[in-house]
Amino acid sequence: MSDLRCINCQRDIGPDELVYEIRTSLDPQPPNGVACSEQCQQQKENESKQRAMLFYQVMGNPFGGGKNE
Repeated sequence: MSDLRCINCQRDIGPDELVYEIRTSLDPQPPNGVACSEQCQQQKENESKQRAMLFYQVMGNPFGGGKNE
């Protein structure tokens, strides 16, 4: 039994299987783990990018920025 589990689909990853590292750059809460496939890796990286964009949009404009404010 392996200690590794896919961060996206929660599948157990065997000791002889490839693992895919999740690459994040600006995410304030980066995912901690590995993926079992390129699809799972891509999905987690996309979620990380979206979280980073939202975080820095809010931090970049502390007064809001909507037209109705």
